[in-house]
Amino acid sequence: MGIYQIFRELRRVGHVTVGTAHGRRGQIAYVAACAAEDCGWSAEYEEVSAAMVAAQGHRCRVR
Repeated sequence: MGIYQIFRELRRVGHVTVGTAHGRRGQIAYVAACAAEDCGWSAEYEEVSAAMVAAQGHRCRVR
């Protein structure tokens, strides 16, 4: 399953993609995920503002 099938309303902040998806409990959640190849960082939030702050603050060690 590709990233565009999971996420909706995509926004990019550097290497981090922020979008809406279904959360762990089946509700709509905001997910921030790093797109760097070997990073693997991602986080799920209830509000888009929290996801955007996390995306702006993420410092990827893989470059």
